[in-house]
Amino acid sequence: MALEGDHCIDAGSEYCPCYLAEMNCCITCTRLKNKCYCDCNWRGVCIYQEYHFLNYQKREPREYQEVQIIEREKIGENLLIFTLKTPHTLARQLKQPGSYIFIRNRNLEHYFDIPISIMLVDETKDYIKISVEIHGVKTQSIKDVNDSLLIRGPYWNGLFGLEHLKKAKDMKCLILTRGVAQAPAVLAINYLLRNNNEVDVVIDPGKAYINLIKEYTPANIIEEAVDLYSQEGKGILHNHLANGNYQLVFVGGSDYLQQNLFKVFDEYKDLNLVLTNNKEICCGEGICGACVVYDADGIPIRSCKTQIVHKK
Repeated sequence: MALEGDHCIDAGSEYCPCYLAEMNCCITCTRLKNKCYCDCNWRGVCIYQEYHFLNYQKREPREYQEVQIIEREKIGENLLIFTLKTPHTLARQLKQPGSYIFIRNRNLEHYFDIPISIMLVDETKDYIKISVEIHGVKTQSIKDVNDSLLIRGPYWNGLFGLEHLKKAKDMKCLILTRGVAQAPAVLAINYLLRNNNEVDVVIDPGKAYINLIKEYTPANIIEEAVDLYSQEGKGILHNHLANGNYQLVFVGGSDYLQQNLFKVFDEYKDLNLVLTNNKEICCGEGICGACVVYDADGIPIRSCKTQIVHKK
């Protein structure tokens, strides 16, 4: 499958235009790519016009804020679930599927920022839930934190294929998710259910051996102990795709898992794919280049901000 992407997730938001506009590297606006013509496919308020009205300056970027940890739950040896008290506006902004924030220990520098998907939002009580797997230096730094965290957000590009997910209504949807990738799946499932979609879920517990889907959604779990890497698991998936009449498939898991499952999806036409964004996200603003991937023509795509579509 080839990658395509030229739509910035922040276009038209309160964070647009951004640093990239100032550097003539805007993802969407050709005038702000140092071109002398307008040739964008953006249908909202003109980004170049906004930049002009702002006296050729960016809007204020997202800022850090300290939030209270309401609850801290440990599951097994390496999984922590934090419930964080947030401002009402932020809770509302993070309700969108694919939302994520950066978190860190308040006593450490910004090098310790960790991008974490939002799992659950309660905008009436103004709290969010996130799930953190402890396995590296950055995550080790918050292992014993139990009072507050520094967070930066909102960010929205935690999923690719968001257009498919947001347009889904009265559809049959199949959710495939492995291990801690169940966390972003929870937010997506609850969004789909609110739009009157029928949602079936296949869970590969992975190394985490958790079932967040059952705890935080009313979705129909049709398999909860499948190894999606195995031939047996792929056979089970073939069976569900052949008989389920699904129109949308969500895959929550590593790039390696996604690449393995693409071979299965190729046999079925008209499947709308939604995938977790597993790229290396460091700054979240498209500046550092850690998240860059390349399309078929070798053109770089800043995947922390760009909606990517996988074309067969």
